[in-house]
Amino acid sequence: MTPDGIADGIASAIRDGVYDEGDQLVQEDLAKQFGVSRNPVREALRLLEARGLITIRDGGGATVRRLSPDDLAEVYALRVAVEPTIARPVIEGATSRAIARLRALAERMAQTSDTAEWLRSNFEFHQLIYELSDRPRTVSILTSLLTAAQPYARKNVEALGGRAQADADHIRIIETIVDGDPDALGSALVSHMTQAEHRVESSYER
Repeated sequence: MTPDGIADGIASAIRDGVYDEGDQLVQEDLAKQFGVSRNPVREALRLLEARGLITIRDGGGATVRRLSPDDLAEVYALRVAVEPTIARPVIEGATSRAIARLRALAERMAQTSDTAEWLRSNFEFHQLIYELSDRPRTVSILTSLLTAAQPYARKNVEALGGRAQADADHIRIIETIVDGDPDALGSALVSHMTQAEHRVESSYER
């Protein structure tokens, strides 16, 4: 398995709550888990540090990064700045098959009671929207931000009313794509992100 594949596997585990903030990531244990030597694990951890998901201390010890209000503000400010720029190309690239897939993901999120499954579907939902823009550099930036936002996404759906509001937002986002309205899509994306940010901010204040 490549370092990228290992990094994706660990990132998924962080997203799904297998690892919580502050948890140690032991290279030897990860090497056994993925059936590799410690070298690709070490490289995978460096990739995860670059994604903002973990912290590597002097001496090589790695821990899942602790979430902070400043990190939250940075991630969402960047998403709010970048996501509206792809609204028009997303609409231009949206096929009936892609829209059907978005609807299926939205329905799966609305029906599941499993937070991990919701988070996986949510990631795929937003990733698909990015890919419809057919702008590789922007997709790469947004995917990195989406990955960094996953721990906050968990806090969002665990907040009171967070999941229901997010599910409603997803339907609205799909409707704006179907309507072919880039301004409405940009506004829907920004509203979706700012409401999520506010719910997570409230969880820090409690």
